[in-house]
Amino acid sequence: MTFRTVSVTCVVSAISIFGGYAMLLLSLVRLGRNLNAINVAEPIFFGICATSLVIFWQLAKQWQAIAVAWSRTERTFVRYPFHKSNLKRKIRFVAAALLLMALAEHLLFVANNVSYMLKEIDYCNWTIPDPVKFFFAKTFTTTFHTFAYSLPIAIYNEYIIISMTFVWNFIDVFIMLVSIGISARFDQLRDRVFDRINSRTPTTEHFWEQIRIQYVALCDLAGTINDAISKLVFVSYANDTYYIVLQIMNANQEQPSVVNKVYFCYSFAYLLLRTFLMFWYSAQVEHTSHGTCRLIQLVPTAEYCDELQRLQMYSKCGASLNGMGVFSVSKRIGLTLTGTIITYELVLLSYREGSSDEHSTTVSACEPWQLT
Repeated sequence: MTFRTVSVTCVVSAISIFGGYAMLLLSLVRLGRNLNAINVAEPIFFGICATSLVIFWQLAKQWQAIAVAWSRTERTFVRYPFHKSNLKRKIRFVAAALLLMALAEHLLFVANNVSYMLKEIDYCNWTIPDPVKFFFAKTFTTTFHTFAYSLPIAIYNEYIIISMTFVWNFIDVFIMLVSIGISARFDQLRDRVFDRINSRTPTTEHFWEQIRIQYVALCDLAGTINDAISKLVFVSYANDTYYIVLQIMNANQEQPSVVNKVYFCYSFAYLLLRTFLMFWYSAQVEHTSHGTCRLIQLVPTAEYCDELQRLQMYSKCGASLNGMGVFSVSKRIGLTLTGTIITYELVLLSYREGSSDEHSTTVSACEPWQLT
């Protein structure tokens, strides 16, 4: 579990980071030739994904210390008197479901591109002697506008696309899983307090002292984790907001085939679902951290004590994730996020005029430099 800079995983990560930033530079060169709201999505994608990989690299260096602190805090919650949690099953289900949906989205993305290529071949009445070269040349026009076609470069580009797409999806999944882990422990603590109050057994100062110590330990853990992942939270919210706006802007574009329509509807629905789940689970950290405080109101006045008052003071502060201190993630931020999406939509719509569809089958599209 120790982080080693000289290792296969680090070398693979470094190759991905280099490729991501290289694709960013190439897409910026292309953007300089034709600036519009559609083309700007490509450099944003590579910039966000490559930067996220760097953040994950930094996080990996801290993760051993975080895992040790997390394990130490959780020891109390895996034995009596706390209820058993289905946390492991829930984390596996959420991760597997979302990553499988991401895989389906990427396969549909490839099918969508192939559909446009076939339509272009039919429109231009081309004979394609080398389908593999044609596929890569059309898929990676950003690269092959600058470099001569080469199969090794094309394969490397494909690897970069796959790794960046995985990171693009995994940012949200990672935040969800971390949030689920923290929220589950706050829920267990709340359930223990609820069971004790419901049992009508008088609570003691020692009981509330235990609850306070466990609550403070959870808040400290949440703070430690938040310090480590706040950059990812910021990147995730900015990324999802931008791409929702972009998809809304593209919603009125004509989809020439069934494959194109299926891809657009699925990718948009998946993006909305992933964003909603990421927002919901990350906001649950703040919500569940106040659950114990709400139960304190049910405690009879005769059982109030100094430890209970201390717990009440701590639980009013609670815990939450935040995006680099710019915003705190709570259910209230949903309205702010909606307003931000509307604002971004209006800004992007002002750049919509003059934007061209890269897959349009015009006469100029029948003279691709790749085939000469």
